[in-house]
Amino acid sequence: MASVLAEGTTVIEDAACEPEVVDLTNFLNKMGARIEGADTPRIIVEGVKELHGAEHEVISDRIEAGTFLVAGAISGRRVTIARARYDQLTAVTNALEACGFSLTRTNGAITIQSKGAVRSLDLRTAPYPGFPTDMQAQMKLDE
Repeated sequence: MASVLAEGTTVIEDAACEPEVVDLTNFLNKMGARIEGADTPRIIVEGVKELHGAEHEVISDRIEAGTFLVAGAISGRRVTIARARYDQLTAVTNALEACGFSLTRTNGAITIQSKGAVRSLDLRTAPYPGFPTDMQAQMKLDE
């Protein structure tokens, strides 16, 4: 964010590729920033003199949505999350389906419900689009 108003060109190597980074870049570009490569590990920022106002709808929080889906799984209740981006939650939804839960998508919402028996799985975190580290605790069950 600081490089947007810095003089010259800033190159960020090994940048995070999460949807939140892309969303922030989209917002800053609407305000007059010049940023390229937000969904890649290499982001290039051309500094500008100033930014201007812009309207922007922030994307939903995938960790929050995933946490509520896991809460539904834990409680055995049917839970529906509105405004959830299924395409940004595939690592979490795939893990929940592998555990035996049913997930459905309808009109921008995701619903989880139990299908009966629950299975364990071997889970490893990874950079986006892999399973998010911030969701690991929610998936852990000590017996």
